[in-house]
Amino acid sequence: MPAATFPLGQPKGLALGGTGVPEHPGGQANADVLVAAAWEDGVRYFDTAPMYGGGVAERLMGRALAAYPRADLVLSSKVGRLVRGDEPVPPGEDPLWRFDFSADGIRRSVEESLERLGVDRLDVAFVHDPDAFLALVTRESYPALERLRDEGLVGRIGVGVCQVPTLLHLLRETRVEVALLAGRLSLVDGEAVDEVLPLVAEQGVTLVVASVLHAGLVDGRDSGQLHYAPTPPEVVLQVAAIKEVCDRHGTPIGAAALQFVLARPEVAMALTGAVDVDQWRQNLAWSRWPVPAKLWRDLAAAGLLSSDLPPALVERASTA
Repeated sequence: MPAATFPLGQPKGLALGGTGVPEHPGGQANADVLVAAAWEDGVRYFDTAPMYGGGVAERLMGRALAAYPRADLVLSSKVGRLVRGDEPVPPGEDPLWRFDFSADGIRRSVEESLERLGVDRLDVAFVHDPDAFLALVTRESYPALERLRDEGLVGRIGVGVCQVPTLLHLLRETRVEVALLAGRLSLVDGEAVDEVLPLVAEQGVTLVVASVLHAGLVDGRDSGQLHYAPTPPEVVLQVAAIKEVCDRHGTPIGAAALQFVLARPEVAMALTGAVDVDQWRQNLAWSRWPVPAKLWRDLAAAGLLSSDLPPALVERASTA
């Protein structure tokens, strides 16, 4: 089955991720409005994780999604980080969660996520950023998820990562059904193009991408960071040059960023961690913006892109 046809509950495009929900002071009211807007716009795939706010995102999104038929939506969450609750926090560790990729930890993670979300199953369970735990994931995490799948608590087994080497290892060593890759397929980072894209296409893995806008780097809300480190000066210059071309064509850089990724045939969906309904609607509008074909020609000719244009954009640029 080609990757992009996996039934994530909606046509290819944007889906709603839960990373931004805990950041909004509006709490449940904001989450309800955000989910309602996404649902109205045709979204049926929603993603979250115990890490986001230490369980807060799961609770907020679970309550918001309770208003909609469970059979009509696809819900994913992640394993490998347990919410701490009242347990003591060792020095230097995160106060909200701790790593646990053991078999017992995986089961506990799924069961606690189901409770916070108020559902009886996860459609997709992603092993979450297991970069330093690959042997344990192969030995314990993945078999534990297979058992949970056999019990009906998990539908598909996936991997959610920021590091391309981690994803490649798990694609080769386990049976990944859905891959979530953050930040490594974008206007300014093409690390996933040469090896990940051919491999997911060959294996029929559903590829979901996230962090396409790099926390504002390529849509005007620059956080000053790329991959959780200060943005390299050359990337700052690259983004500025791309924006200049986009401005010349009357196109928001966010529209170019989203559509550059969505044009990839291997990509099934792009997650956006919108904080509120305004940000969601802005991202949705960018994903549907009529980007002029000449913009793609100009970006490619100037050598400003992280990789070659996807075939669909090459065809558009060459026939316009």
